Amino acid sequence: MADKRVTIYDVAKTAGVAPSTVSRAFSRPGRVSAATHATVMAAAKELGYRTSAPAAQERGHRHHRLGIEVPDLTNPYFAELVSGMQEAAHEQEFLLLLLDTVEDEARERTSLESAVNVVDGIVLAGTRLSDATLNHLTKRIPVVVLNRRVAGLDSVTPDYEHGMGQAMAHLAENGSRTVTYVAGPVNSWSDGERWRAARVAARQHGLQVQRHGPFAPTTTGGEQAFEELRDSLPHAVICYNDLVAFGFLVSALRAGIRVPGQLSVMGHDDIQLSRLVGGGLTTVVSPKRAQGRAAVERLVRRIENPSAHRAPVEGSLPVRLVPRGTTGPREAGA
Repeated sequence: MADKRVTIYDVAKTAGVAPSTVSRAFSRPGRVSAATHATVMAAAKELGYRTSAPAAQERGHRHHRLGIEVPDLTNPYFAELVSGMQEAAHEQEFLLLLLDTVEDEARERTSLESAVNVVDGIVLAGTRLSDATLNHLTKRIPVVVLNRRVAGLDSVTPDYEHGMGQAMAHLAENGSRTVTYVAGPVNSWSDGERWRAARVAARQHGLQVQRHGPFAPTTTGGEQAFEELRDSLPHAVICYNDLVAFGFLVSALRAGIRVPGQLSVMGHDDIQLSRLVGGGLTTVVSPKRAQGRAAVERLVRRIENPSAHRAPVEGSLPVRLVPRGTTGPREAGA
C-alpha cells in the first residue's frame, strides 16, 4: 500500500528532476520526453507514490494560470513585484492573470470571485479583505499572501522591525529628535506593522514619534500630509511608501523648506524613481523581485501537491536602509 506521506517532491528528488516535471509526467505526459517520463514513473514506483483521486480530478481541470491581485498597478512597487512573479511563473510554466483592484475592496471581492473559476491559485499582493474572508477563500483555492500575515495561510513579508530600526538609528545619528510617521491606508496590514515597528525603534533610539494619517498611498496623499503638518513640522518624516514621500518632499521644497537641513524625508520600497530625485530619496528597501518569486514558488508547491497537509509557511525577507540626499545632518538651530 502506498505511503501517503510520499509527495511529488520526494519523487522529484529521487528522479533528479523538478517537482513541476513530476506533475507534468502524471498530468501531461506529452509535455515531457519519453526518457524523463520513464525516470519519473520508476521513481514513483520505487517510493510507492500514488496520486489521490481528488488530485487526479484536479489535474483534469488544471488551468495553468495564476491569479495575481495588486491594489494599484500604477504604483511602481507593484510593477516590480509582479515582474518577479512573472519570472518564477514562466519557469514553472504558468501564465499570470493580473487583477488590479485600484484600492477598491468591492472590486477586489468581485475580481477574486471571478478569478477562482479560471486560475489554479492566487497571490494576494496587497489585499484589504478581512482574515475571515481570506480563510474562506483558501478553502476554495490555494492562496499566498504578500505583505501580510493571516493565520492558516502561506505568507511572505518584509522584516519591518529591522528596516525601521535602521531608519530610526540613521535619523538619530543625524540630529533628529522628533519624527512623524506619515501613514498609509487605514486597512493596510503593512501600515500597522510599520507604525508598530516605528514606535519600538523610536524608544530604542531616544526619539519622539507620532503617527499622522491615514493618507492615500500616492503623491497626492503626500502633498495633503505636508499641508496638514507644515505649521508644525517635525525634524523628520518617515512615509508609508516612496510615492507619499515624493509628494511630501516636493511640497516641502516648494514651500522653501531646506531638505535635509531643516527636514529629513524618508520613504519605503525603493522604487526606481527614488534614485532620480535630486540627491535621491532615502528609503527602506524591500526585496520586491525576491518577494514575488517566493510567493509564486510557494503557491505552485500548494497547487502541485494539493493532497499534502503542510502547515502554512510564514516567511520574512530582509530589508535595508539606503541613505540618500533627503536625510542628513540637521542644521544648527533648525
